[in-house]
Amino acid sequence: MKKIAIIISTLVITAVFFSSCTKEVGPTETQDKDMVLVNLSLTGEVELKETLLTKSTSSNDLIGVQVFQGSSYYAYGLFDDVSKMNIYLHSGEKYKFVCTVVKNGKDLVFMGDNTSPGNGVSVSFLERYTYFLGKGKYGLPFLVFGNSYDSGDGVMLSNEFNYSSVTHYKCLEYGAITSGNYRTIETYPKGDRFYGLVSNYEATNNGSLSIPMKRVGFGLTLSVSGITDGEVAVTIKNSDKTFANNTGIKQDTKFGTTMWSFFDLASAYQYADNYAENFTVGVVWKRGVGVTQDLGTKVVQFKRNSVNHVKINLSSSTKSSGVAITLEEPVITTENYTFGN
Repeated sequence: MKKIAIIISTLVITAVFFSSCTKEVGPTETQDKDMVLVNLSLTGEVELKETLLTKSTSSNDLIGVQVFQGSSYYAYGLFDDVSKMNIYLHSGEKYKFVCTVVKNGKDLVFMGDNTSPGNGVSVSFLERYTYFLGKGKYGLPFLVFGNSYDSGDGVMLSNEFNYSSVTHYKCLEYGAITSGNYRTIETYPKGDRFYGLVSNYEATNNGSLSIPMKRVGFGLTLSVSGITDGEVAVTIKNSDKTFANNTGIKQDTKFGTTMWSFFDLASAYQYADNYAENFTVGVVWKRGVGVTQDLGTKVVQFKRNSVNHVKINLSSSTKSSGVAITLEEPVITTENYTFGN
């Protein structure tokens, strides 16, 4: 977690350096004669699979959009209603759009309430945003930064664009969110997440733009079978996060599917067809005869936009430590992994 905080802090410092010499874009510029109104929409996987994100429908989801004019920051906004994603652009200029959707974000992402950690309590640079956000402002990934190190702030859900070449989102390409339940920063948060990107868009009269969205997370289902005695414990984790820690399993069990977000959303989007990350599965079997079998660990890959079904089949022999783990992925060849001998 400390490593991730350092990475995000470094990104913020870099953004401050490059944005400090820019000037604000006033909203009155939208009245210039060269300005055209462009209607944005979301397509791709989010449109096909998420019924709440249809046009003219507000939802429990949060949609963050950062717009660049050339290489400069231009506008940002936070929405729950796709029909209100309208923006004024300069005719003939080239624009870049970065968008992320946090499914059920109103429940998952921390909203500021003007509380503090108490006198004498020290908090880190990022942790302070779980306490000092203004009331009604959302935290990570919807933090914006300006032209100074301490200018970070949350964003209100306004369903409109804020025009600025200084204030901007910096964390939309990362999966980390400030958890609404625990005031903590989750680098691989539980939940469904989408990411989209459009480059070199040239504004025209009566324009419209569809941002192609891709799911930048994965589903996880765990099942254990072949338990003849005792109880089994299963863990699934990577270096930063434990995704499953199921103990005391005494009979054949299938756990429900959970959705998780990757951390590196930009890479998951760029390499969407083949993107996967390595996770470690560990199994310990406490046998009924008082013997504990540590069946070791195996590194497995979890595929983007797939329900990765980890099947653990236990041998009935007390001398065997063999366990098979199978990942079932849609349209992907099943991969098999074996524990022990």
